[in-house]
Amino acid sequence: MMQAFLAKFYETVIIAMAVFLLLVITALGIQSWRVNHFKSEFTLLDAKYKTDVAEAKALAEQAKALAAIKEKRWFEQKLKAEQNYNAKIKKIEFDSRLANSSANSLSKQLKIASSRLSSASKETIIEYVDTSNDLFEKCITEYRTVAEKADGHAADAERLREEWPSE
Repeated sequence: MMQAFLAKFYETVIIAMAVFLLLVITALGIQSWRVNHFKSEFTLLDAKYKTDVAEAKALAEQAKALAAIKEKRWFEQKLKAEQNYNAKIKKIEFDSRLANSSANSLSKQLKIASSRLSSASKETIIEYVDTSNDLFEKCITEYRTVAEKADGHAADAERLREEWPSE
């Protein structure tokens, strides 16, 4: 009877150990599956991260290249505007000298006419011509000053308009 009891006891212990071993193997299998699953998810996420980083770098390089192109275009536009401005300033200076020369010539002609009239018998004609000459010279000087300022302002405005980036 004792042997039957011991046989049953060992049988129960062996079954319990087998069940325990089966549970441990099942738990290890589940853990192994979870580790492999997380590993594959990590691999996928890592690949996606690397792809996203590569795309971001490519977009950044593309943006840098586009910015460099725009900067070059703006620089060329500014340089061209400066060249146009300098050419216009030279033309304004030339026109100013030409106007000054013409005004001086006209003043000389008026003085000659005034000297011819001075030999006339009427003093009022001489006074009239002298007064007209002085007034005319003042008008010419003022006109020249206003014209120079207007031309300079127009050239400045056009330079700013040309320099302003179009994009």
